[in-house]
Amino acid sequence: MRLVATDRSLLVLEAARLYYEHNLNQAQIAKKLEVSRPGVSRLLQEARDAGIVKIQIVDPTATGTRLESALREKYALKHVVVVPSDPSDTVLKSRLGSALINLLDTLLTENTTLGVSWGSTLQAATEHLKPRSIDNMTVVQLNGGVSKAELDTHASQIARRMGDNYHAIPYLLPLPAIVDTPELKQAITSDRHIAKTLKLAREADIAVFTIGAFGAKSVLVQADYFEDAEVQALIEQGAVADICSRLIRADGSICSPELDDRTIGIELEELKARPFSIAVAGGADKARAIKAGLAGGYFFSLITDEDVATTLLGED
Repeated sequence: MRLVATDRSLLVLEAARLYYEHNLNQAQIAKKLEVSRPGVSRLLQEARDAGIVKIQIVDPTATGTRLESALREKYALKHVVVVPSDPSDTVLKSRLGSALINLLDTLLTENTTLGVSWGSTLQAATEHLKPRSIDNMTVVQLNGGVSKAELDTHASQIARRMGDNYHAIPYLLPLPAIVDTPELKQAITSDRHIAKTLKLAREADIAVFTIGAFGAKSVLVQADYFEDAEVQALIEQGAVADICSRLIRADGSICSPELDDRTIGIELEELKARPFSIAVAGGADKARAIKAGLAGGYFFSLITDEDVATTLLGED
C-alpha cells in the first residue's frame, strides 16, 4: 500500500529504513513505495539532511594517528608510530617490528651507520625487512648480549640480518652485556677490534633499541646476571627499566653507577646524543619503563601500541 504523500516525513523514514536497514536498492524501493527512482533518491537525501540517517566513516588508523600527534606534542618527539594493541605478544611484536622497518626505510641513506640492540621485538622486525642496497652503510651492535642458551635474544643475528639486507658491513659484539668487574670490562673493551665496534656504536647516526621492564621476568634477570637478593636491592634502589642493558629509575636516572661501570655497550648519555634514537616497545607491562626512558630523554622517536600510548597520555 502506498504511503500518503502528504505525510512526507513517514515516506522519508520508510525509504531510509528500506535502503539502510533492509538493503533494498532504489529500484526495489521505488516499486514498493510506488514512487519514481529519482523520487527515492530525493527521499534518501532528505533523510540525511534531516538527521534521520547519519553516516559515519570509521578509519581504523584514526585512533593511532590521534595518539601519535598527542604523544609528539606532550613529549617533544620527532617520530611517533602507534600500532593497534593485541593480546598476542607475537602479533604485537610483529606489528611493532613492521612499523620500525617502515620508519627505517624513510631514514636510511648512503653513508649511514645504523646501531641496533637486541631482543625479540627487534628479531620480529627482521622478518619485515625489504631487500635494499645502501651504499657505504654500516650496521653495528650497540651492546653485549646474553650467553644463556635458552634465552634467544638474537643479539648478533639481528645486526647480521640487517647488514645482509642492506648490503652493509655488520660489526658485532660477541660479549656479555655485564661483566663481573670494571677492570674486566676495561680489559675487554681495550681490545682494538672491540674498541672499534664500540666507537662505531657511539657514533651511530641511527640507534634502534627496545626497552625492558625490570623485574623477575626481565631478560637480564633470567640470564642470571643477578642473584635474587641483587634484584630486590636494585628494585629498592628504584630500577624500573633497562635500555641497552643499563638500568634506570622512573625519573630516567642511572639506577646503579657501579653496575653501569660493568656494562658493555653504548652509554645512555651517548645514546641520547644520536641524531636519531628510536625506542621500540609495547605491551601494558612496558608503559612504566617507556615513561622512564622518556623522562631521561634517551630517545626522540617512539614506536609503541595504542594501550601504552593511552597510558602515557593519561599520566602527568
